Amino acid sequence: MLALDQAKAFDRVNHEYLWSVLLKYGLPGGFVDWLKILYAGAESLPLVNGWSGSPFEVRSGVRQGCPLSPLLYMFAIDPFIRRIDRGPLAGVRMSLEEPEATLRVVAYADDVTVFVFSGGEAEYVMSEVERYSEVSGSVINRDKCESLWLGGGDPSFGLPDTLPEPQSSAKVLGVQFGHWDYPTQNWDSRLKIAAQKVDQWKGWSLTLRERVSLIKTYLIPLLIYLASVCVLPEPLWTRVYSLFFQLLWRNRLNLVKREVTYRTRRLGGLGMVNPVVFLVNTFVKINLANLWKERAPPWVVSCRGWFRPFF
Repeated sequence: MLALDQAKAFDRVNHEYLWSVLLKYGLPGGFVDWLKILYAGAESLPLVNGWSGSPFEVRSGVRQGCPLSPLLYMFAIDPFIRRIDRGPLAGVRMSLEEPEATLRVVAYADDVTVFVFSGGEAEYVMSEVERYSEVSGSVINRDKCESLWLGGGDPSFGLPDTLPEPQSSAKVLGVQFGHWDYPTQNWDSRLKIAAQKVDQWKGWSLTLRERVSLIKTYLIPLLIYLASVCVLPEPLWTRVYSLFFQLLWRNRLNLVKREVTYRTRRLGGLGMVNPVVFLVNTFVKINLANLWKERAPPWVVSCRGWFRPFF
């Protein structure tokens, strides 16, 4: 598994390449002309310790913070993703019943992960990277690229010199994957971050109702993304309960039973969320709900074989 990292991905998009891609994909020429006007004559200037330097013209990149920029970047990188997916890669066969369900490449914005089965496939991927870089202006950050051997034993083939040797783990979209108990390690590091936030927040002078709102608005979002990828391990349940109720009661003993706090305010509770039930259910809901999709991604197709006896 190759995790490819791009250096300053949004800043390096070549404008002429982007306009050509948009037209090739069938966007109206008038709309593309409007986009050109938005980017024509754009300038930036350095700001150091409150002192501004001379402005300079911006000739590449999409504007960060603009709601249109992620969509433009998706258009810019899509030809590269399509060439990898349609290239001579064996891919990971996700279903014996559906041969077309083969996983070769997945991407989220500039975070690209490719699966290769030989040194030749890895060389093909890097040749496509060079080709894409030449036309689009993108540059691979080789120091941050990672590789992970997913088979048993030692790697059976080498990688090009431009790629790092396989390590024991690799990070994809902020989640560390490896052959060890990676869910526990990911949750442990994420809970440490959450504990630091709780230490800051629990000293605030807030009512119980405001503390419940703080938990739902700021604490849960720190954990919900990981909960959708890795189920919360049972040995960490007590730690999660402690974290949430420390914030609710400000390190004091629970004034009422937890079950009472889960009730709605109309029934005498606080509308508090049961953190373990919520986080575990998040994993079940997001992952199992995909099993019923007609056009499901390949990894879902592979899961259907396991769950078919229970349908």
